[in-house]
Amino acid sequence: MKEKENILIVDDELGVRESFRMILQDKYNLFIHSEGEEALESVRKKRIDVALLDIRIPKMNGIELLQRIKKMDSDIQVVMVTGYATLDTAVEAMRLGAFDYLYKPFDPDKLEKVVREGIRRRKLGIKASGELKQLEIVKRDLNERLHKTHSSTVESLMAAVNAKDAYTSSHSEEVAKYTLFLVKELNLKLPPEEEEIFRYTCSLHDIGKIGVSERILRKKGKLNKKEWDEIRKHPEIGASILRPIKFLRKFNSMVLYHHERFDGKGYPEGRGNGEIPLWARILSVADSYHAMRSDRPYRPALDKERALAELKKGAGTQFDPEVVKAALKVFKEVEL
Repeated sequence: MKEKENILIVDDELGVRESFRMILQDKYNLFIHSEGEEALESVRKKRIDVALLDIRIPKMNGIELLQRIKKMDSDIQVVMVTGYATLDTAVEAMRLGAFDYLYKPFDPDKLEKVVREGIRRRKLGIKASGELKQLEIVKRDLNERLHKTHSSTVESLMAAVNAKDAYTSSHSEEVAKYTLFLVKELNLKLPPEEEEIFRYTCSLHDIGKIGVSERILRKKGKLNKKEWDEIRKHPEIGASILRPIKFLRKFNSMVLYHHERFDGKGYPEGRGNGEIPLWARILSVADSYHAMRSDRPYRPALDKERALAELKKGAGTQFDPEVVKAALKVFKEVEL
């Protein structure tokens, strides 16, 4: 007879616990608790396959419990359950190793599907990697829509960004336009179908900021070291989000490297000069120019002359000199 998998359930509401019990008890061994320390005792004594954790439980909240469970057994597949979902809590939970999010009141079919997926991951030995798991739901939804047009995929991603930070969304669309002006000025040829994909990828270069706290994105003063370290993660987060989307893979490297510097002092890898893909070097100039020409919480927009002067000043250090040369011509002549 097949041995049943072990499911841990932690929720302080009796009605919710009983709902879980009624739906799952025939198929799985259930270990049901109302608070964290009792749940940790079950993890110590039993081989738990999937844990369903309420965000709001007494004494120890669900996020803390998630962290402690993952330290005890990183292969336990964790699903966060809540009736008070926010993007920040979802991001935090996914970053710390949860693989999915379940909202109250939950649909029984959805619950069973999530549990089966957790068991599948457990059996395959898939470890929830903390980096970028906060966007697993978004990526899964996008993959289900890949049979639709490319534009609908991009619109879905941009909607996620816009919900987090309206500036990032409008900025990204403008940067895509600026970048294509530079590509034309540099006489780089892209087939029509690749140009469209290139534009989509440019417009998503800051998608990784969905994983950055709104408080940091909208802060009016200077960022402290911890905040700066957080925002520097967005190129890697963005590249990871786009990597599973096949039609965007060709230009994915420019999302990863658009904050590298010509002198090797950028991030995330500190690449310099010829180590940075050309597309990323072009995007970097367009991105910086539009940022300088935009009002930000911490400073007003620069006028065109000042922004062009800053590009020229950064040629050979922050930027590729040849790309800056093209930018000085294009951005001076074209009203953007």
